[in-house]
Amino acid sequence: MSTPEGPHVILNANLIPGGTIGSPWRRSSSDGAYFVTVEHYADVARVAERGLLDAVFLADSPDIQAKDWNAPSRLLDPIVAQSVLSTHTERIGLIVTATTSYNDPYNLARQFAALAAVSHGRAGWNIVVTGGDAAARNHSLDEAPAKPERYERAAEFLDVVTALWDSWSPGALVADRATGRYLDPGRIHPISHDGKHFRVAGPLKAPPLDDGRPVLIQAGASTHGVELGARTADAIYTAHADIDSARRRRAEVRALAAAAGRDPDTVKLLPGLIVILADTEEGARRRERELTDLIPDHVQVANLAARLGMREEDLDLDAPIPWDRVPAEESADGSRGQRAVFLEFVRDRDLDTRGAARLLAGGGVHNTIVGAPEQVADHIETWFRTGACDGFNLMIDELPSGLEAFVDTVVPLLQRRGLFRTEYATTTLRGHYGL
Repeated sequence: MSTPEGPHVILNANLIPGGTIGSPWRRSSSDGAYFVTVEHYADVARVAERGLLDAVFLADSPDIQAKDWNAPSRLLDPIVAQSVLSTHTERIGLIVTATTSYNDPYNLARQFAALAAVSHGRAGWNIVVTGGDAAARNHSLDEAPAKPERYERAAEFLDVVTALWDSWSPGALVADRATGRYLDPGRIHPISHDGKHFRVAGPLKAPPLDDGRPVLIQAGASTHGVELGARTADAIYTAHADIDSARRRRAEVRALAAAAGRDPDTVKLLPGLIVILADTEEGARRRERELTDLIPDHVQVANLAARLGMREEDLDLDAPIPWDRVPAEESADGSRGQRAVFLEFVRDRDLDTRGAARLLAGGGVHNTIVGAPEQVADHIETWFRTGACDGFNLMIDELPSGLEAFVDTVVPLLQRRGLFRTEYATTTLRGHYGL
């Protein structure tokens, strides 16, 4: 049986080691080291594929961050990890985060072409533009370039990568036994790019992209990021705590895409959705409290201080946030867009230090549903049917068990409502997304 006619909600599983709330490793029967292994990733990916999800998504950062000291984090290079997962799965998409700030476009184009080849068209690139001086110091710089320069580089980076992917025309691999010719040089072309940031001759040395380009996903909440995504991306990851802001962002993105000469229906908005699921709402809220309580106070303080750009000693969980000591936006380290969204949310709700720390411990400022399967399905249906989004990047509280519960209880409800597939109709990520 197939899903009724009409678009289905897109569902990616965000592969956060152990789960979105950074404490499940403390109560797991598995060894703590398990959560940073490819075996853990494979366990989650197999569950996601059993649930017919569109993709598993791997975020990444090029430096160790505050939260990484006290909870499992993504220590594996994501392209290597997703290449391994391609051998453990058959249909589900494999999305890799890679920065335009500290990579080379030729090398990255080749790596993604290889992932597309070994996965038979299931590759996606989550494009990020990395800020923060800590990351810069890992790449021979004293400080991160200014945001306009980072995004200027990103735009040219994307031009180079896509030109390299297109440097092979269809039919370039002829493998003609009669003539002995393997590649047709008339169908493989240099790109001769000579820009401000890059000089790349091309063509790309990589297998042909017979299943189409890797899917392009953009993550970034700033004005620069939204504009880049609207011009170039197939899907955009966002953080929204309420449905109205998601509707506004989706309308903004579609308008910008149309202004850039694109079909706005081809750009998918995929907010993060934190899911804390149990048989009842009361049980789900108890689960949320238990998992958050497993994060020690000093860890919550450290994580909040890093997000605010403050010293840990300037924060007291039992006191108000000392706003006079919170650095101004332009002087704070790290992701400006993400930080700004968090600060706005905390101020609007007048959260104290403990409230802000627990919010961050639970996954931060994202659309969140805490409840029973029917409530989770209702929440997804409302956002999708009312035009707030095209799907979700699922941020499950505990992995793999929380995802197993979602697959076994929520997915069947979505299927019965005609919102989700009952079998994979395609073999590629482009196909899953309807691109």
